[in-house]
Amino acid sequence: MSSQLTYPETVIASLRFQFCPMCAARLIRKVIFDDNLPRITCPACGWIQLSSNAVAVVVVARNDQGIAAIFPPGEEGVGLPAGLVEYGEDPAESAVREVLEETGFEAKIVDCLGWIFINRTTWPGPMIQILYEAQITGGQAKGSDEGAAKLIPLDEFPPVAPDRTGSQKAMQAYLEKYKKVETVQNKEIGFKNT
Repeated sequence: MSSQLTYPETVIASLRFQFCPMCAARLIRKVIFDDNLPRITCPACGWIQLSSNAVAVVVVARNDQGIAAIFPPGEEGVGLPAGLVEYGEDPAESAVREVLEETGFEAKIVDCLGWIFINRTTWPGPMIQILYEAQITGGQAKGSDEGAAKLIPLDEFPPVAPDRTGSQKAMQAYLEKYKKVETVQNKEIGFKNT
């Protein structure tokens, strides 16, 4: 019988500790808290592995000329500015930072469009993505390691790359929001919706 700890497949390889990162003792699994969940802990120094889901942002950044899109190399379709929230960073500040880093545009957050959960088994692991809408306030389009950036009018916006689930969901939430606004505005001014 092996004393090696086993982990669920949803735990990415870099978090499958066998030895304590603080004192190098062999780790064990036991119930520690009132929640009765067995956790990985060190019997020597008391270290507890409390892994959390990664947190990321995806941003629909727009102005009167269009929506900021990135063209990821080797992917079919476009993406939206997105990235991981740094430790201790406010997600809204992260969203503004990602827009600037990936597109060259300065932006301010207008709305939170919601959030999604993605159960990834590769780095960075299971992830919560917060979906934002932002108004572009300045800057110029420039590329990054994520690809070239460009403003594209909504009616010309190309398909989002299939592997960019967060970008797909953010665009869907953005379009649904404005469809509802348009419906309300049309009712207010007397148009019939067909």
